[in-house]
Amino acid sequence: MSDYLIKSLLAVLLLGAGLTAFLSMMARFGRPGDEARTARLRKVHKVAGYIYIALLAPLAFVGAKFLIEMGDGLSARGTLHFVLAMTLLAVLFLKFLTVKTYRQLLKNAPALGMTVFSLTLIIFLITAGYFFLQTAAGK
Repeated sequence: MSDYLIKSLLAVLLLGAGLTAFLSMMARFGRPGDEARTARLRKVHKVAGYIYIALLAPLAFVGAKFLIEMGDGLSARGTLHFVLAMTLLAVLFLKFLTVKTYRQLLKNAPALGMTVFSLTLIIFLITAGYFFLQTAAGK
């Protein structure tokens, strides 16, 4: 199994965890309900968020290793991936700090979460999506 395939499969799981976390909070804030439903959605969001972080760590490690191997020979798509990935890590770090440490800034968490999911989707589409399209085309 190639490194690209392993990374792409992990990216599918990452996108699934991100989508679960995103949709659970969108449902919580977008359609307020009773306290039991709200607590359940928050728990789903928290579990999906930790799964997301657990999947992102090895992807970032393998990506950093790949970046070191490529050196200055990185393609434009690879450079865009790198810049977006660094942005994703920064926004995710800010969201985690906001939620865990700086609770007075909690009003910013929904916007940070939407940004994290948007960046995840964009990075997925320009890398794993591209890989799956190339594989399906037989290239």
